[in-house]
Amino acid sequence: MGLFDVDAEKLQALYHRAWHEAGMGFVDPRKYPYLHKALMQYARENNCSFDEAWRIAKVGK
Repeated sequence: MGLFDVDAEKLQALYHRAWHEAGMGFVDPRKYPYLHKALMQYARENNCSFDEAWRIAKVGK
């Protein structure tokens, strides 16, 4: 795994960070560029949709 690769664990950590920044409420990925970019990259690398990547970020597998 390279320095900028995104796996499920890193995706969950980025979501958790955004969740805290959002006051532990709803997280809009468009308001957090680091999360949005990671979701897009994860979806592209794993041949899944953005929604599937979002679900993985929120609840895991």
